[in-house]
Amino acid sequence: MAFGAYNGVMANASIALEAKSTVVSTCTSGAGALVTVNAGASAGSGSAGAPLRRMTAGEGHYLVYQVYSDVARGSIWGNTAPTGVALTGTGGPQTLTAYGSVPAAQPAASGVYSDQLGVTITY
Repeated sequence: MAFGAYNGVMANASIALEAKSTVVSTCTSGAGALVTVNAGASAGSGSAGAPLRRMTAGEGHYLVYQVYSDVARGSIWGNTAPTGVALTGTGGPQTLTAYGSVPAAQPAASGVYSDQLGVTITY
């Protein structure tokens, strides 16, 4: 997921920076599966169901962000059964959309911020 340029003082002072990406899975036709997303490599404190995800540009430089399973960005896509996304396999590729948001007005030093998430498909 690529968010692009973030400026917590000007362009993103009152508007979150949003992006989306996809997760593609292929499961056996009729098989139930659960797709979960971990907290990431730079996570702050938080639960597995609602992790505090952070991108980093080096020690002490963070931008908080979140990944959601719905376009309204109301359901955090977490690492537990209640916060994962359930699907039934079709035998072919299925695409799920992940919706990301970097909240407005975060003071951040200039730099390239990144994080790495792990996606698990349990069936």
